[in-house]
Amino acid sequence: MNAKDQAAAFAAVMDEWNRAGVEPALDRVCFSVSRVFDAHVDVERSCRQLDAIAAKAAARCADASEPYALMEALLATLFAEMRFSGNESAYYDPRNSLLSCVLERRLGIPITLSIVVMEIGRRLGLDLAGIGLPGHFLVRFPDATSKLYVDVYRGGAILDVYDCVALVERLHHGRITWREEFLEPVSRRSIVKRVLLNLKNSLSQAKDYVAALAAIDMQLAVDPDDPTELRDRGIIYARLRRYDRAIDDLETYLRRLPNAGDGDHIRNTVLYLRQARDL
Repeated sequence: MNAKDQAAAFAAVMDEWNRAGVEPALDRVCFSVSRVFDAHVDVERSCRQLDAIAAKAAARCADASEPYALMEALLATLFAEMRFSGNESAYYDPRNSLLSCVLERRLGIPITLSIVVMEIGRRLGLDLAGIGLPGHFLVRFPDATSKLYVDVYRGGAILDVYDCVALVERLHHGRITWREEFLEPVSRRSIVKRVLLNLKNSLSQAKDYVAALAAIDMQLAVDPDDPTELRDRGIIYARLRRYDRAIDDLETYLRRLPNAGDGDHIRNTVLYLRQARDL
């Protein structure tokens, strides 16, 4: 299959999930995203790679019934033995958002490294939840009452609530007021959306607009009711000089969100695109 066919296959799977009302299998969805951009990705092989890492972690743990011991073994396996790390030197490299690349390169960003930890944890019987802080992503410890969190981007550092508050303060310089709901677990579907958002932004920044369109189409497959993706797709179509498609998307965005904060800017953009189209 080419990239377009892979994206269509991804959309078909997401449509089935949307109709069934069930959460997607996080590892398989993320590997399916990777396959859209790299036809050599084998979803089953990639899942077996996670199986093998889980087996390594289990072998390190003397008490496989104790969640904290398993968690310690998991983190030691990934960050001490296998040297997974955050890609600080090239944070916006699109490969950091492709789970297959993260496994192969052992480099990623907070959310994809968190997915690796969560999916290995699932194989070990650990109930690990993703925590979507503003601008960062953490993994909650298996015991939810402990209020401990793992910063996988910092080598598996253990944080408490006060550390999380300080992290958000440091990232946003006081522009965001802390709210307790920041520490609420996010759904797997929301995680997939956030992965695709990062991927779209990285590809757009790299001016790979055709690939960015594929990421947006996958976003719309995950959440067909998100009008901001129509806006972003319209802007990318405009950059590709596909004016009719751009106008359609931007006008649909305005119909769905007539009071959008950027509404005036988008209306002016539509006027400009109409003029450019008719030249």
